[in-house]
Amino acid sequence: MEERTTLFAYVYGDLAGQIANGTMRNGDTLPSMNDLCKRYGVGIRTIRDVLAALRTDGYIATEERKRAVVTYQVSEADERGIRSLLARKDGILDCYRTFELVMPPLFAFAARFCDDDDFRSFERAASRVGEAPNKGDWRLRQSSALLHRLLGKTGNPLLSECYASIERACTVPTFPGFAAPYAKAMEEMDGTFAWAVDSLALGDAVEVERRFGRMYRETAKYVEAYLAELADAYPDVRSSEPAFAWSARAGRERVYAQVARDLVLRIYNGEFSDGDDLPSIAELADAYGVSPSTVQKTFGILNMIGVVRTVNGRGTRVCLTDISFDRRTLGDGSFRRDVEVFVDALQMLCVVLPAAVGTVSGRMDAVARDVDGLLARDAEEWAVPHALLRALVDCVPLPSFRVVLDELSELLLWGRFFAFFNPGASTEEQRSLGLDGLACVRAGDAEGFALAMVSYYRVLLAAVPAFFERAGASGLKRVVVP
Repeated sequence: MEERTTLFAYVYGDLAGQIANGTMRNGDTLPSMNDLCKRYGVGIRTIRDVLAALRTDGYIATEERKRAVVTYQVSEADERGIRSLLARKDGILDCYRTFELVMPPLFAFAARFCDDDDFRSFERAASRVGEAPNKGDWRLRQSSALLHRLLGKTGNPLLSECYASIERACTVPTFPGFAAPYAKAMEEMDGTFAWAVDSLALGDAVEVERRFGRMYRETAKYVEAYLAELADAYPDVRSSEPAFAWSARAGRERVYAQVARDLVLRIYNGEFSDGDDLPSIAELADAYGVSPSTVQKTFGILNMIGVVRTVNGRGTRVCLTDISFDRRTLGDGSFRRDVEVFVDALQMLCVVLPAAVGTVSGRMDAVARDVDGLLARDAEEWAVPHALLRALVDCVPLPSFRVVLDELSELLLWGRFFAFFNPGASTEEQRSLGLDGLACVRAGDAEGFALAMVSYYRVLLAAVPAFFERAGASGLKRVVVP
């Protein structure tokens, strides 16, 4: 397990790639440094370093107290640019389908955090977009900014980050001699964006999803026609490259916490039983590819959450029969941040799970086979929810949607910790819902499967603030259960 020191490279690579492939063109302004911090989930120092490197490498020009401007000269008629775009053709269209499924329910969820003043502000901004001169790119940026504001109301940064990542993957540059898809879409779909935004104030999630889903579906048709026109001009280019990548874990996972969560999972799954000695610091450092000091920090957090006990000169031992939680852990900033990341991921997963299940409703037999294969290797009842989610993700037919679900599932590892400390009634409800989901999968009942899975994760989400309240701790951000 390597130290996560690649935030600079990730942000630099993404911005440089957008400039090089023409998504951002000569003369375009980059978002502000604060907006870039929010979009990529990194600190201001990282953004400053990235902008300095982009300037040095000739991609941008910067002036004090002004936004950076793209200076890289990309010939829009350059054949390589068109070929690069066409290599991502199928991936781009997959992203639009994912956009259609993922974002409308997230917009409906975000509307729950808004008041009448917010809705009026959104409606005025949407009207300005519709009334502006027919500049497709400008209107696209303004509509994007509005929707980022909406998602920001939730206080869950994963929603905006996911939106920004899919949006970047969907955006296509315009080449001379070919009709600009966004300008044409804005002209022929005039009023559609305002119509979709108006639904936010209705308090009707189904209507919000219907309108925004239609907007993305119609926009995708214009992009598909544009790509088809390019493909006709360059018929020898094969679409083979993925268009979408999202690193939700970047900047959120500290290595010692990753190791701690993995060891909790191994204890939870019975690899280490009560009273067993954990491997030595040197053995774990070698196994995880980390430094001994990282393992020492790992043991520190495991001692504080109460699943192990370290005795000088005797090693570290699992202690489940006498498990106790040290409340000082709640004062540890890194632990609290990890818990909030877990809450954010769980919240987003609850919102998008029904759409994910909808994509496999005709393939429930494949989901059932995958679940049974996973449970054949781990038959414990508490392995059921993990097997159901893993099988679902693997069977979702849209690669971009799978990326979203994979990233969210990787942020859920603290769920095993809360399983240790949940009260009996909540734990029993989780177990029952997991078994309900399994029964629905085997019966081919997609609707029942979605209900059981969402209910399971809602119970787990509600258990987090309840746990903090029982522990007498405050300061955890407000948790809204979808």
